[in-house]
Amino acid sequence: MNSILKSISVLDSVLKASVAATLVNALVVGPIHAQFVYEGMRQGIKYKVFIYAKEYLGDNSWRFQTKAVYHTGSKPYYSDWRTADCDRSTIDGEVVRAIPQYGYQEGEAEVLYKVCQR
Repeated sequence: MNSILKSISVLDSVLKASVAATLVNALVVGPIHAQFVYEGMRQGIKYKVFIYAKEYLGDNSWRFQTKAVYHTGSKPYYSDWRTADCDRSTIDGEVVRAIPQYGYQEGEAEVLYKVCQR
């Protein structure tokens, strides 16, 4: 009877450790898995942009989210989900220019390139 109780106790400990490890792995997201894209400066503040998450939609299209980390120590910015079409070189239906025409387009070519990498 004692050996059965010891076996149950060992199995209980192993199961708890396995569940704990699974929960920790499920909660670990963000910078650990983020893929660096580029570094820039806007209004004198340096920042780094990362691909924070991406999902394959099929037909060489991806749904993705970016994260910007500022050197000032302020909270990081997480973008809304966006869609990249790698065959048409578009993000959210807008053609991505190799050379940005406006400031808000800065880094989009780099983001598209990284998103489209598998």
